Amino acid sequence: MKSYNEKLNKNISLGYIYNILINFNITNAIWVIYMSFKGMSLIEIGIAEGIYHITSFTCEIPTGALADVYGRKSSLVLARISALVSAVLMMASKDLVGFSIAFVFSALANTLNSGASDSLIYDSLKQLNRHGEFKKMFGGMLLLIEISKAAAVVLGGILSDKSFIYAYIACIVIETMALLAAVNFSEPKIKEEKEERVNLIQQMKDSIIILKDRRLVLYLIMFSALIGTVGTTVYFYCQKYFETMGYSKTVISICFALSCLISGLSSKYAYKVENRLKGRGIVMLLPVINAAAIIGLALSDKRYTVVFFLTISVVEGLTYPIFSDYINSLIPSEYRATILSMESSFFSIFMIIIFPLVGFISEIFGMTFGFIVATVLYIPLMIFIMLKLKKHEMIKKDKICY
Repeated sequence: MKSYNEKLNKNISLGYIYNILINFNITNAIWVIYMSFKGMSLIEIGIAEGIYHITSFTCEIPTGALADVYGRKSSLVLARISALVSAVLMMASKDLVGFSIAFVFSALANTLNSGASDSLIYDSLKQLNRHGEFKKMFGGMLLLIEISKAAAVVLGGILSDKSFIYAYIACIVIETMALLAAVNFSEPKIKEEKEERVNLIQQMKDSIIILKDRRLVLYLIMFSALIGTVGTTVYFYCQKYFETMGYSKTVISICFALSCLISGLSSKYAYKVENRLKGRGIVMLLPVINAAAIIGLALSDKRYTVVFFLTISVVEGLTYPIFSDYINSLIPSEYRATILSMESSFFSIFMIIIFPLVGFISEIFGMTFGFIVATVLYIPLMIFIMLKLKKHEMIKKDKICY
């Protein structure tokens, strides 16, 4: 019989497999084109994505609390079941109603996964007295994840050039494998003794109180979520943007594969960048690069659009491991999944505002103007967050104050 430490070590290695599988998402770079092929307009696609993020916003904190109270493993198993249902519905749907239901299940899959996955790995490392390795290890994992994404988008493009159905059948097979991986996780013991389980409502209330007391966590979460929102909006709408430039689905997939690889390499070496620039440099530099890249994407010649697209991927790749480590280091284990889910809640709030609006503007005035609108929304929101950090003296001369 395996010892507890052996099970925790298995969680780390199994975490690599699980995350690689769930990110080997063959449909990720083609779903906008697929829905367009099915007769959906950009406005309808924006509505469906909006429904996805409304669901995410509604369910993020409750599912994070569910993971903290009833176990991260159970949450991950339910996540993969929801993802399977979503893939089947995407394959079968023919109208906005069907696609919207599929997006609801996809959102549930991501909310059940978002706080639970990182929490399980971080707490496994913490109980092995290895949590200091998290930033470096997580960066390496993200590189493998992005390689997985790159391979998936290329394969997705090739399969969809033959038939979109092939891509969704492959997605179902991969999600089934991910479900098997989730079943084999072991639950970390958050407390040695716990006489009674906290109910979900109390768990959420306690987590919100912690967040109010630790304003640094709140603003770091908002910062990371806004960077992710902009990157995701550009990523998905660039499927259509590149198609209007005359690129085939295979070529588009190759561009997206490069994006994944560059993001992954940025994540792997993010700890070195952070060691050099420190917290203040990271917080000041990343938003500026992001804004400049989006403007460049919108206004530059066709030959340079891919360069700006890839620059946005660099920013995303740096942000996730650095800010995940900052946030994890500031929150207690028993509330980790709930509080980490709040980052996804802010991501959903920003996406509910930005993504459908960019789709609506792009449908009427063109995608160039849509990206400009995204920048106009992004800049004041980011300035607000950075001013809040400064107001509360959370940015010091050379580092984020832990």
